[in-house]
Amino acid sequence: MLSVAIVVVPEAFPHSIIEPLDVFSRCQTIYSKRTGQTVDQKPLVALVGETRDLSIEFNGIRIAPTDDVSGQQKFDVIWIPSLMIDERLTYRSRKKMIRWIREQASHGAEIACVCTGAFLLAETGLLNHRQTTLHWSFSDLFSDTYPLPQVKPHVPLTSDGNIHCAAADSEWITLASAILERRFGKVFSAKTAEMFVFNGYKRVNGRVFETRFVNQTKDAIIAKTQAWIAEHISEENLISRAAIEFGLSESALARRFKSAHRESVINFIQHVRIERAKEALEMTKLPVERISDLVGYRDSSYFRRLFKIKTGMTPKQYRKHCSA
Repeated sequence: MLSVAIVVVPEAFPHSIIEPLDVFSRCQTIYSKRTGQTVDQKPLVALVGETRDLSIEFNGIRIAPTDDVSGQQKFDVIWIPSLMIDERLTYRSRKKMIRWIREQASHGAEIACVCTGAFLLAETGLLNHRQTTLHWSFSDLFSDTYPLPQVKPHVPLTSDGNIHCAAADSEWITLASAILERRFGKVFSAKTAEMFVFNGYKRVNGRVFETRFVNQTKDAIIAKTQAWIAEHISEENLISRAAIEFGLSESALARRFKSAHRESVINFIQHVRIERAKEALEMTKLPVERISDLVGYRDSSYFRRLFKIKTGMTPKQYRKHCSA
C-alpha cells in the first residue's frame, strides 16, 4: 500500500494541500471509472501537522491535520506543499515538523516538494549538496538563505536520490503522477493525471517539459527544439546550442523552424522571454534589470525597447497596469 503524508503548516497554500490530497485519495477511483479495471490497494493519505490543533483557515476553508508528528507511522512519501514566503521566514519556527521530515527521510521515505516548499525542506538539511528547483523569482532569496543546495530554477522538475522537486505550483500534477507511476505503472498514472491537466506537459526522451510554448507541429525535431529553448531561455547562444543539441546546422534549424511555424526561431525566443518577463513583472518586485537578466537579456536597455515593441508598454508601465 502506498502511504502519503501531506505536510500541513500555517505557511502552506491551501490549494497545494488540497490538490495532491484529491489526487492521491481518489486515484484508484478515477482509474477504475476510466478503464473499468481495479487496483487492489487504495493509497493511504494523511494530513500531518505539528499538532492536530494547528489548522489552516483561508477564505472560509479550514484544513485540519488528521495526524501529528508524534505518531509512529512511517510513510512512503512526504509531500511538502508550496509556502507563502516573506521576509520573516516564519516556517523556520516549525522545529517539530522539520525534525519529523528528517526522521521520515531517514526511514526511507521519498520527499516530494512543490515550489517554495523547498525552503522548509532546505531547513531540514536534506537538500545540502543536492539538486533542487523552485520558481525562479525566489531563487535569489533561496540561494542567499541556503547556499549549499544546487538550485536549478529554470528546470521544471529535479530528482536527486529520494528527493523530487517541482519548480512551480502548476507542475504539482507532474510530480504526483511520477509518484503514481513508480508505484502503479505508467498507464495508471497517465489515466489519473489526465483528469487534472489538459495537455500541460509532455515527455521528450523520458524528460518532462513545459508545453505551453510548444506549438503543434508534425516536425518532431522542431517540437523538441521549442521545449529545449523554453527550458534554457535564460541562457545565451540558444540557436547555435539548439542546433548542436539536435544535430542540425543553424541554417537548417532556422529553415525547418520557419517552415513548421511560419515564425523565425528568433521571434520564438523573443516571445518566450517576453512572456516570462511579464510573469515576473506581475508576480514579483524584482527590478527590471534583474528580470532582464533572468529571461536572457544581459542588456537591460535592449530588453526595455523590445518589451515596449512587443507589448506597447514599458516594463514599468506594464507592472503598474497589472497592479492597478
